[in-house]
Amino acid sequence: MHNLLKASKPAVLTSLLLGLLLVFAENNISNPKMIIIWYVVLLAVSLLRIKLITSYQYNTDTSLITLNRHLKNLRIGTFASGMVWGSIGVLLFTTNDIIHLIFLIFILAGLTAGNTVSNASDLPSSIGFSILALFPIALYLCLDRTDIFIYMGLAVMLYLGLLIIVSRYMNTHISQNYVLRHKAEASAKEARISEERYRMILQYSPAGIVHYNKNLIITYCNDRFAEVMKTSKEKLIGLDIKTLKDQRLTPSLREAIEGKEGVYDGEYLSTLSNTQLWIIMSYVPIRDSEDIIEGGIAIIEDITERKIAEKETTKLINNLRQAEKISHLGNWHYDLASNALDWSDEIYNIFELDKESFEPTYEAFLNIIHPDDRDMVARAYEHSLETKQKYEITHRLLMKDGRVKYVNEQCETKFDPNGKPICSLGTVQDITQQMQYQIRLENSENTLRYLLKMSPIAVRIAKNDGQDVIFANESYSKLIHADISDVLGKNPKNYYADQEQYDEIVSQINNNEIIYNRLIELSIENKTMWVLASYMPIDFEGFPCVLGWFYDITEEKNLQREVEEQRDEFKALFNTSKDGIAILDHESNFVDFNDAYLEMTGFTRSELLKTSCLSLSAPEDQERARQAMQIVFESGYIKGFEKTCIVKDGKRLYINMTATLLPDKERILITTKDISAMKEHARQLEHLAHYDALTGLPNRILESDRLQQGMIQTQRHGNHLAVFYLDLDGFKHVNDNYGHSVGDQLLINLSARMKQALREGDTLSRLGGDEFVAILSDINNPSEAIPIIRRLLDAASRPIQLGDFIIQVSASVGVTFYPQEHDVDGDQLVRQADQAMYVAKQSGKNCYHVFGSEHS
Repeated sequence: MHNLLKASKPAVLTSLLLGLLLVFAENNISNPKMIIIWYVVLLAVSLLRIKLITSYQYNTDTSLITLNRHLKNLRIGTFASGMVWGSIGVLLFTTNDIIHLIFLIFILAGLTAGNTVSNASDLPSSIGFSILALFPIALYLCLDRTDIFIYMGLAVMLYLGLLIIVSRYMNTHISQNYVLRHKAEASAKEARISEERYRMILQYSPAGIVHYNKNLIITYCNDRFAEVMKTSKEKLIGLDIKTLKDQRLTPSLREAIEGKEGVYDGEYLSTLSNTQLWIIMSYVPIRDSEDIIEGGIAIIEDITERKIAEKETTKLINNLRQAEKISHLGNWHYDLASNALDWSDEIYNIFELDKESFEPTYEAFLNIIHPDDRDMVARAYEHSLETKQKYEITHRLLMKDGRVKYVNEQCETKFDPNGKPICSLGTVQDITQQMQYQIRLENSENTLRYLLKMSPIAVRIAKNDGQDVIFANESYSKLIHADISDVLGKNPKNYYADQEQYDEIVSQINNNEIIYNRLIELSIENKTMWVLASYMPIDFEGFPCVLGWFYDITEEKNLQREVEEQRDEFKALFNTSKDGIAILDHESNFVDFNDAYLEMTGFTRSELLKTSCLSLSAPEDQERARQAMQIVFESGYIKGFEKTCIVKDGKRLYINMTATLLPDKERILITTKDISAMKEHARQLEHLAHYDALTGLPNRILESDRLQQGMIQTQRHGNHLAVFYLDLDGFKHVNDNYGHSVGDQLLINLSARMKQALREGDTLSRLGGDEFVAILSDINNPSEAIPIIRRLLDAASRPIQLGDFIIQVSASVGVTFYPQEHDVDGDQLVRQADQAMYVAKQSGKNCYHVFGSEHS
């Protein structure tokens, strides 16, 4: 723009002078008035151009928009001038005077040649002016049919083409010169800045910089170098490097003098300060203007703290990996932009995949999931992306060998400011063992449901702090005079005469207390009923619930002695807590542990540090525990080891332990779970499933199992088995006259008597009410059973003192034997004995009858 403005004024003045020359030359030849008007127009356009040029030269606004506007206006002025000159070629065109025509062409050619030079810095102005000035006369010449004029027109056209080519060449040359000059000026400025910057870098660089000559004498160092070496610059400048105590850097510094470049990465002991460092040093030779080496320069960075941090980080990562392995917890990172999925080593272990050959992708992850759970997991992830919320889900994995694993997965997604998901991070934990325990508990719960449903005792289970009944058996519905459908979902508190008493019971149950035989007053249909109620906390259908048993003692209340004091409360041995984690030395002594482990064992920190893990093992498990520790030291890992521990105050814990050998091969990291409550709960459910709640005798289920086992044993040994079906004579009279509580006590005492009448190894079971079944195995012949039958009849018929009453009943016994002529199963044997018992009843009671015989 500057070059264009600078050359435009002379070009405008030249245009005016040529126009004036043309006016005088053509005044005597052409129409003088037309020439004068043409020149006035040319003068007006030229003055306007001069005004624009002058105003733009002194304008201080150098913005790109302003410059473009100025350039546009200047081009318009140039094009207008070219049109004025082009018009004169048309106005003065004549074929009668060839000399006149040549003069006119000569004037236009000279004008356009000067314009090409003056406007060379702006290609559109240069080419546009030439075309507008020359093209009209060239066109007129070509349109004339005279050969000479056609040739002249073509010549003008060729000249115009030459001007366009020259314009492009000159414009390119000027642009290149401008760029080169601009670059030269910028380079010179940059060189000055670089020199100053280099001096600043040397002095204030965060890295230590040192110059030395060919004799390894330090000639310069900056403040940072002195700081790294823990001394002053004055002591370093002039120092002979060859005299330093630690010469590990000297070979590298000599390489720079030899013309080599390189890097040293290692430890160094500073001689002047006796400080141990870890440094990275880059070194290059220093050359003079003739490219002769005159010394070297080294840049030193102190990375001591970084190295220490790297060691600590490596140690922390190793410990984290060990913790992940022990807790079966892996982590993953999913980059949504690149679709790259990264797994930790523990996830490969959980999924049982080879890290070297398996490439993790989101699709591959979905393929590992159990087919029935894939849609659920995919929907959970997609929903979390839509809602921008975390999610947690438990699902199954299908292993290659058909095994099923359970995992708990958690995920959180990060989003950019526009709400677009960037990446997802999450964890996967193997919970297969916990889920297997839970499945066993659910199976036990189903068994419990069946037993409670069939129980002759009134039973109900309520959730939500005992406020919402979710299970009741037929006996309970009869007790409160309502259908089961009317009981479910109702608050059992409404049946209590003293409702605050029920709140107190629930409060005790929430404290894990068990309540036995508490006297409760019920209000059923505005009538008072009295029951002996027992309560205990239980997990049922996934809810913490209150389980209640109820014995109706309304009729016997005034005859019964005061209820015994509530039995001693039982507290759960241990509550579920977080995993206890501890570190043991080679002798299994405690080195460190977490608070959960302290809470689990009950010891203080100082007490636990004075003992060993093996010493906490119960005597019966100490040898197994010692072998387990040996396995860890040999193989590096043991999982799911269960043992009993004796902790604070002699308490016994049943724990599940996983142990792994730490990288130093001297210590073991263990994680423990207290499964005592789970074991105890399973034992209680097992007992409820197989034994009668009143007498403690085997129930129908256990009786059937033992009968089946006895029949198998009889077939194997080739001997006989006897089945007795016993029904008490007169028991209903006892219940009607003395009450059900006396009847229950009678059943308890008779059960004990009759059990003593049998041999050791025989089974006496209660089927319900006053009916019992005895199983005698390993008898050589049926006659051996007769004395035992008589002992049973005697035990049942002897009087019993119950409080103020002497009660006496008798028994009728049906007998059958196995094997028989035809194949029979256990149920058929019991039915045969039952039929024989009815024959004994009809024969006068207090006797026995053998199935299939004619005699009692």
